[in-house]
Amino acid sequence: MSIGERIRVLSVGSALTVLMIAGAAAAESAEPKALKRVVPWDVSALCKTPKVHATEERPAKGMRAFFYEGADYKGKPTWVFAYYAAPKGTAPAGGWPAVVCAHGGGGTAYPEWVKYWNGKGYAAIAMDLEGHLPGGKSHHVEGNFPTGKGHKNAGPARIDWFGDRALGDKEQWFYHAVADVIRANSLLRSFKEINPKKIGLTGISWGGVIVSSAAGVDSRFAFVIPVYGAGFIHESDNPGLSQWFPPKNMTPAQYLDYRTKWDPSAHLPRAKMPMLFVTSVADPVFQIDIFAKSVKAAGGPSTLCIRPWMIHGHGNGWSDACEIWNFADSIVKDGPPLPKLERPETNPDTGMVHVKYTGKNITEAWMYFTTSGGIFKSRKWHFIQCTIGKTELVAKKRLPKGTKAFLVYVFRDIGGRRSNHVGSEPVVIKDKPAQKPAK
Repeated sequence: MSIGERIRVLSVGSALTVLMIAGAAAAESAEPKALKRVVPWDVSALCKTPKVHATEERPAKGMRAFFYEGADYKGKPTWVFAYYAAPKGTAPAGGWPAVVCAHGGGGTAYPEWVKYWNGKGYAAIAMDLEGHLPGGKSHHVEGNFPTGKGHKNAGPARIDWFGDRALGDKEQWFYHAVADVIRANSLLRSFKEINPKKIGLTGISWGGVIVSSAAGVDSRFAFVIPVYGAGFIHESDNPGLSQWFPPKNMTPAQYLDYRTKWDPSAHLPRAKMPMLFVTSVADPVFQIDIFAKSVKAAGGPSTLCIRPWMIHGHGNGWSDACEIWNFADSIVKDGPPLPKLERPETNPDTGMVHVKYTGKNITEAWMYFTTSGGIFKSRKWHFIQCTIGKTELVAKKRLPKGTKAFLVYVFRDIGGRRSNHVGSEPVVIKDKPAQKPAK
């Protein structure tokens, strides 16, 4: 079914839309201020080049397999299994650009991910963040070894969603996952074939959460690309996430630790490098409202990439969105930048939604909207096409009565090949509290 066939809209007066925007702005202004963050990592120590230990475990064709030392755990350094490879041929002047690849829940170090970035002209390192050796057969992991198998120098494995929260900071999995990412950056910077000023970071799902925190802790990254996952998880209305927080889980002290030490919302304001946040409007895990809050919280230039029907998973998270490597190229290879959309506004005279934008190579623009209530991941979204002016996008129809949230996104379509998917900040319209009857 084409996008045009999916359009389901009704017309309403401009006054209603203006009131809805005003209500959303008022709700945002009432949000509490962020808590002061705590940095439990010894960043200066993690920025030193880690020791590397050769291994014959889990070889992969065309790349190096080794352990590098992460943060200390129970009195000794952890060993982190990793795959690394650079593109074939002569490195460019200054060395290859490179990418650190952080997997999601249940994932591991994936050779295919390394090869994928090699094909785009980047060196890459992919490591196992859960203290395991690669296993199974997915994404070019060889040998069909058992999954989830640890090793004698492993750090802690992940236990649900911060299931190890009762332990000390340095015994918790998330502490080590972020440390492993920072150490991978330190390692790449020691390789002669790598340009240390052109090392980026990307992560998928849980990895997106990890890299969103790491972005505000390690300022050396040239760019950071979280996919699906980011911050503000404690504000999610997804029962699969909210169950791990008060009132069902976590003591007040643990919840404070989570919000000030681990959740990316504490660290993103310190992330000054360019960031690209990639997701869909209907991601089944990290819904669009909290994801967009992460985009807005980032302390540097940040962009929201909306791929409407992007599947949540490894593989899809590095290959389905060409914007990922296009963005990387724009930062370290002088490639063309992605478009940039401002927050949607409503013309008080016409009631039409307007969005100012910068950038080129846009062939289509659409406004997503939902009139559905309930949890975000289950809402049904509809579309209204927008006209494309030189600096502004304008919806062709008014938002229907009862709209709960909306955003605008653009892309370029050439012969069915789509790119430049970029979204605006979503506008979430909160219901007004019921007025008490007059006495």
